Amino acid sequence: MGRLESPAIQEGWGGAVGFESCGSLPLGMIKHSSASTLEYLPPLTELGMILLPIAPGWGVACLGIQMIMLLKQAGRQLWQQPLTWIFGAISIWLFGVTASAPYPLESLLGVANFVPFFLVFLAFSTLFNTLERLERLAWLIVAPSLAIAVLGLGELWFGWRTPPLIWQLFGWGLTGEGNPPTRLSSTFMYANICAAYLLMAFLLGVGLWLRDFAWGKLRQSRIFLYLTVTLLLDGIALILTNSRNVWAIAFLGLFIYAIYVGWWWICGFATGFGTAILGASFGQTPWRDPLRQIVPYYFWGRLSDQMHRGRAIEDLRITQWQFVLDMIRQRPLTGWGIRSFTPSYEVAMNRWLGHPHNFYLMLTSEIGIPFATLLIGTIGWLYAQGVLAWRRLSDRGDRLLLFSYLMAFGGYVLFNTLDVTVLDLRLNLFTWLLLSAIWGLGQQINQARNQSQSDSQPE
Repeated sequence: MGRLESPAIQEGWGGAVGFESCGSLPLGMIKHSSASTLEYLPPLTELGMILLPIAPGWGVACLGIQMIMLLKQAGRQLWQQPLTWIFGAISIWLFGVTASAPYPLESLLGVANFVPFFLVFLAFSTLFNTLERLERLAWLIVAPSLAIAVLGLGELWFGWRTPPLIWQLFGWGLTGEGNPPTRLSSTFMYANICAAYLLMAFLLGVGLWLRDFAWGKLRQSRIFLYLTVTLLLDGIALILTNSRNVWAIAFLGLFIYAIYVGWWWICGFATGFGTAILGASFGQTPWRDPLRQIVPYYFWGRLSDQMHRGRAIEDLRITQWQFVLDMIRQRPLTGWGIRSFTPSYEVAMNRWLGHPHNFYLMLTSEIGIPFATLLIGTIGWLYAQGVLAWRRLSDRGDRLLLFSYLMAFGGYVLFNTLDVTVLDLRLNLFTWLLLSAIWGLGQQINQARNQSQSDSQPE
């Protein structure tokens, strides 16, 4: 099917869709276009998504202007949505908590990690509302990741360094050894942050790859070849970030994809490979020792933490989680304010840490149990609407595209159980853009199906 021409969808480069008309769209109108007629997104969105991984300041500026345009175009319809009022209530609460926080300045600065991104979500959900737009967005996320992987590999393998001008222009620099040393970090300030970015691009990219998979395309299609090379280098770079969290999620993601497409031989191989690594890492003698002769030390040494023996007790995640739970017990309803963990932990433990390596515990300690439950529950409900929309699609390619978004966002959900993405501008922005795409398309599909069912019922 070619580019959609319905006035309800095509409203200029702003791309906003009035929510009042969503229910009247027939489900067939949401079907993606062919690759040759793939719909472009607004120029600022395209440019912003391309620049974001390499030049975050410039990318954010482009996307920020686009957000303002979208809000201006769809503002009236957005005000009529309960979802807008929910995010508005949470925003008011965040400012209210700041007023009573023991560290009000840190809390006020921390509000910027949430409120602007609520607006990003609401605005871009009016743009990312068709399958062809989600396909374009996925390509805009995956394609630039090749540059991130190449820069990271060059830094680790060839000692690439960047001049001070790069830092001044883009806000990042290559040190020749990664951060921390020997771990791939590329254009990000830390290896775990880079790993989370590569995880998102990798899981989205696998979905695009499987959608059009055919061995002959490696010779016939330069785009498919580029995607294949990108996934290979992203996978290698992901491994070299040395993030156990991301290793596990990426492995699980590939396993789920293999089940999804029915490649059972990969499932069998992955099961054997995973069992060998876990046995080498955590098994008991005498079975463990032979496995350690086969499995590289790089994997089992990192998973078993033998690479980093003698960690200080303050650096252990379990210690940080116990501290956060104590904070929750002391202020279960109001919380301590955004970004309160770092100064509180430093005072108590004489150790500076940017976060407690669990977003959900951190959020609950910051804004209290009621509003943390409201925010997490709202995000869970939005995700569930995407799952429901995925079940209602019939075309294999369409289902796989939406499934890849569910996988990428689900990967972030799991990642945040052992780390935090909300404190990094790029990761936070990517997370909310993924969710806006899931919700934007999901509401179109679900409302269209509900409308068609109501129209088919006899009066």
